Amino acid sequence: MQPDMAHNMPRSAPEDLQARVSELEKADRAKDQFLALLSHELRNHIHAIRTNAWLIKARAKDPELGRPTEAIDRQVVRLSKLVDDLLDVIRVARKSELAFEDVSIQRIVSAAIAATRAAVNVERRELTVQLLDQPLFVQADPARLQVAIGHLLHNAVKFSPQQGRIQVRVFEERGEAVVAVRDQGVGISAEDLPNVFNLAIDTARRKPGTDGLGIGLHVAKELAEAHGGSIEARSAGIGEGSEFTLRLPLLVRPPQADADAANLSAANGQALRILVVDDNHDAADSLAQLLQAYGHEAEVAYGGEQAVQRAARGDINVALVDIGMPTVDGFQVAERISKHASGKDTLLVAITGWGEHSDRARSKQAGFAYHLTKPVDIDTLASLLSTASRKKHH
Repeated sequence: MQPDMAHNMPRSAPEDLQARVSELEKADRAKDQFLALLSHELRNHIHAIRTNAWLIKARAKDPELGRPTEAIDRQVVRLSKLVDDLLDVIRVARKSELAFEDVSIQRIVSAAIAATRAAVNVERRELTVQLLDQPLFVQADPARLQVAIGHLLHNAVKFSPQQGRIQVRVFEERGEAVVAVRDQGVGISAEDLPNVFNLAIDTARRKPGTDGLGIGLHVAKELAEAHGGSIEARSAGIGEGSEFTLRLPLLVRPPQADADAANLSAANGQALRILVVDDNHDAADSLAQLLQAYGHEAEVAYGGEQAVQRAARGDINVALVDIGMPTVDGFQVAERISKHASGKDTLLVAITGWGEHSDRARSKQAGFAYHLTKPVDIDTLASLLSTASRKKHH
């Protein structure tokens, strides 16, 4: 048989199947890469819009401007949640690997509440929280578990009446850390209760005009089970409210300290010299102006090389660095600043539209102390700046 004829021989059924599987896997990877890129670009623009809204509000002398800027901020939060919901569905579908660490459940619940607070306030809900003083440690991916608890909180907000009461409790029971979220909302019928975590049911229950894609409970359940835990729904029926209970196994030997939580406590608010690095001029300028409005000294670098040159002068306390920049990206900026003698005391914070676990791991390896996903929450940013301020003045 001649060599060129061998290539024209028909493939066997197993070979055809293997080739087809390879093609599907390649297409799936391409789809994931496209959606990750799309979310990154959307977050960049959302971040610029939200930062400008904060800046207008901070500088506005006319109180009437407060109302439209708050409306802009609300819509930006909702748009951001749509992006997050889309990515959550993708992550659950492909069962993305979780980055586990030992962490207190109270810390994660507090972060989820802080992220949900704006929605609670807008809808004029009353939120009460009961946390144990003694930390309950679990093994979890903090970011993904926060998403799960956040979905339970958003669900309570969506299905509660205005001025309704939402209660969050954290307690220990039978060797498990328990998070219970109770609302006084529309309740769940006995017929729907067994299926409330199904994607079709969750989407059908979505109220018109509410945030997100209506997939929160499904995602929360998938994430809870990925952590070795469970979520249970209870309701006495329509009009009787509902309670969702998340359970996770407690660590037998908790870590000695929850250092990250302590580091995020409020400081004395002393002024900092901050370098904002972003190739999106609108995003960079508005964030720098916002920081200046809050009393900090802020400068802008529109590219990685410019940022490294500026940081080499040695008087930068904090560098807020976008990752997805051309030529010299944010990872390279962090690595070069970290290795330079003048940058050893600079707090490096990634502010980026890239939010996958691999992105966070690479940020840490590059020298970033924190990885914030756009659009950045102003309270979170304020906490990090307070940490840097405290270290500078002690």
